[in-house]
Amino acid sequence: MKSKRGVELLFQNDYFEIYVKGQDVILDLKNTGFPIKSFDLIIKQNPRVKINSFPDLRKALTEVGTGHKIGYLLPLIEVIISSDRMKAEVLINMTVTEFETQKDGVLQQVRKTIEDHDIVFGTIDLTEEDLLPGVPITAAIGREPEKGMDAQITYIEKPDRKPVIREDGVADYYEMNFVKHVEEGDWLGEKIPPTDGKPGKDIFGKEIAALPGSDAKLQFDRKSVVEIEEQGKIVLRALFGGALEYIEDNVSVGKHLIINGDIGPETGSITFDGSVSVYGTVMAGYSVNATGDISIEGNEGITNAKEICSSEGDLYIKGGVFGGNVSLIEASGDIFIKHANNCKLFAKNINVGLYILGSEVVGENVYVDKNRGKIIGGRIEALFKIECGFAGNAHERTTHLLAKGIDKDLIYKEIQQMALELKELQKTVGHLESQLSVIDGGRSNQLLGEKADAYMKLNTALQASRDKMFELDREIQAGLYKIKTAIPPRIEVAKEAYPGVIIEIGAKSSLLNKPTKGVFEVVDNVLNV
Repeated sequence: MKSKRGVELLFQNDYFEIYVKGQDVILDLKNTGFPIKSFDLIIKQNPRVKINSFPDLRKALTEVGTGHKIGYLLPLIEVIISSDRMKAEVLINMTVTEFETQKDGVLQQVRKTIEDHDIVFGTIDLTEEDLLPGVPITAAIGREPEKGMDAQITYIEKPDRKPVIREDGVADYYEMNFVKHVEEGDWLGEKIPPTDGKPGKDIFGKEIAALPGSDAKLQFDRKSVVEIEEQGKIVLRALFGGALEYIEDNVSVGKHLIINGDIGPETGSITFDGSVSVYGTVMAGYSVNATGDISIEGNEGITNAKEICSSEGDLYIKGGVFGGNVSLIEASGDIFIKHANNCKLFAKNINVGLYILGSEVVGENVYVDKNRGKIIGGRIEALFKIECGFAGNAHERTTHLLAKGIDKDLIYKEIQQMALELKELQKTVGHLESQLSVIDGGRSNQLLGEKADAYMKLNTALQASRDKMFELDREIQAGLYKIKTAIPPRIEVAKEAYPGVIIEIGAKSSLLNKPTKGVFEVVDNVLNV
């Protein structure tokens, strides 16, 4: 419909005329009073009209006059492109009646509009059945880039230092894969490198770069392990034969001494920087001292050996110990042992399969099998926990079980004292640095005579102070960690604790005068015996 002005008239009534001028939608108001809510019906009848704003429309309906711009005219076929250029939708701006009368030609208009927008990739072959007026219709979808595979890292399996749990539920401390020996060139791990991924493409045909997979670093000791590229992989291999070790999660190979027989007159006592595996026993009066793990594999255990000590590792004695009150068994890590008879055991965690008899035992935790394990006689001291099946015996043999716990107040005081020392050292370091700066003047390599000597002494003192600061800070952090992770001390006797057993938790203690069992701990400052 055309008006007198030679423009396209969209709508008219007694209140106003709406027409199109260029691409603008104009309203000429003749009379006020038209309800603004009723304007929605006019928009539904003219789906190509896009209103600029509600305030503009309200002004046009309340101020009599001509030339009120209220919106603009949408194209018959509107193309909506996503901000990432990966999707195109078409919107058919027609009423249902208009669409039904022009349906035969709409599909061709849609296809031409898509082409006119230079959309060349991922187009969807639409049919007439796909088209609906006023509803966004997906017309093209780009291809997303594919992220490459992340690097895949595999390591040789760590020896699982846990007792085997048999079918009857009993822990078997006699069979453990303790020290794993590797030969020169053995496979210790590998990395399959990340892949590049696949590029994508937007609806305009522009390639989108692929996202490469995330890389990862192989953790290994470069003094004992080498990385080699093999068939597209990075492979870790042992530089020499020895014991498999994991040091701060780095796979490594430590020195490994293997004794296929006994430690005795033929070998003498052994002192070794590394791990030691003995496939026989340690004879009376002989010793094994090593920095790494120690494994005594003989079924008969050891009798009256002088000492077996690991300064940095764990210790395993398959057949147990008959100590004769002379044997010292010690590890900085854990001890795994079949039984302990009249000996001394010192370690972080002590794991015993059958019994502890007449022995002195000290550790953070002492675990004797709760189903059948016995502690008879001697003194067992743990920082946190003692577990066993039976304690003492029917003859009321004195058996002392002590779970000390930690004194948090004492540790706090030590930390405060170390913090004061650290503060003083910081002052000292600052003073030494100032003195060095005065002497140096940027010419330390040119100093001679007394100045050179003074500079060297100050520099040595500075380094010593810095080292002490580092050590103090490490001790403070260790103390804070100990306080944070400490658990209340407890003693558990699962089957029976006989009269004659002393239960001591922290500063509280009780001598049993009748059989009992259970978990003993201090509750509300009272020992629950």
